[in-house]
Amino acid sequence: MNRPDICNLITKVYVKDSEGYETETEESTQVFCNWTEGVSQNEYYLSHKEGFEASASVEIVSFDYDKQKIVDFHGVRYNVIRAFQRRPDYVTLILEEVVK
Repeated sequence: MNRPDICNLITKVYVKDSEGYETETEESTQVFCNWTEGVSQNEYYLSHKEGFEASASVEIVSFDYDKQKIVDFHGVRYNVIRAFQRRPDYVTLILEEVVK
């Protein structure tokens, strides 16, 4: 993998203020990745069967991924539908674009 792109893995965290109220914030981790617009026909139909619409995939180094559920790529947000290891040191994330 030559990892020509950069994407952000986003984690939602909850922080308590001085009065004990929780506020949702986001932590972003920038990682190198191989980005693919679109997915295979098989992956598209499998995701559609589960009620999702897979629109992209990204491959990243396994140790960079900590089960984040959101990926930001060039300002566009995606939800992680599925994550799997295709090769020993890399994880592939199947993504669905977040429609605002």
